[in-house]
Amino acid sequence: MRAKTINLMSYSELYDIAPQEIKDYIDRCEDTPQGSFWHPEGNVGRHNRIVYNRAIKFGDLNLSIAAFFHDLGKADTTAPNNKGGYSAIGHEIVSAKLVKKYREWIESLGADFDEVYGIVNDHMRVKQMDEMKPNKQEDMRQRPHFEKLNHFTGFDNMKNLDPSELDV
Repeated sequence: MRAKTINLMSYSELYDIAPQEIKDYIDRCEDTPQGSFWHPEGNVGRHNRIVYNRAIKFGDLNLSIAAFFHDLGKADTTAPNNKGGYSAIGHEIVSAKLVKKYREWIESLGADFDEVYGIVNDHMRVKQMDEMKPNKQEDMRQRPHFEKLNHFTGFDNMKNLDPSELDV
C-alpha cells in the first residue's frame, strides 16, 4: 500500500517549512563534496534534490521524506579517503538519528515515521545484499519497508543520471 500521495511539496517548499536544524544540515550539504565516480552530479545538496525530485515523481510521501533526510548525515561524516576521493562512513546512522529527532514533524507532514526511518537507516545496507550471508539477506527481505527500499535504491543511483536532472 502506498502512502498518501497528495500534497507532495517541492524540495524548496519542504525546505522552507523544515525545522532550523534540518535547514542547517541541508545548507551544509551544499558544501559537502562527493566522489565523482558514484556522484557525477557533484555535492550532497544537489544529490539530495535529485533523489527527492525522483521520489516525488513516484508519488509516495514516505519515499519523498526519506529522500529529503537520507544523506543529511554526510555533512557530519564526509572526509577524504585514501583513494583521492571522499567517503561518508556511517552517514546513514546520523541521518536516521535526525529522522528520530524530528519524528513529530515527519508525522505532521502525514508520513509514516517507521517506514521513513527504516528506509533512511537501511538505504546503504541494502546495496550490500549480494555480499550478505543468506540469513542476513532473508532478514532484510522480511523488513516491512523492503519493497520501498528497493524503489529508493533506484532513486539514489546516480549512474542513471539524466543530464536534465542537473538543473535543480
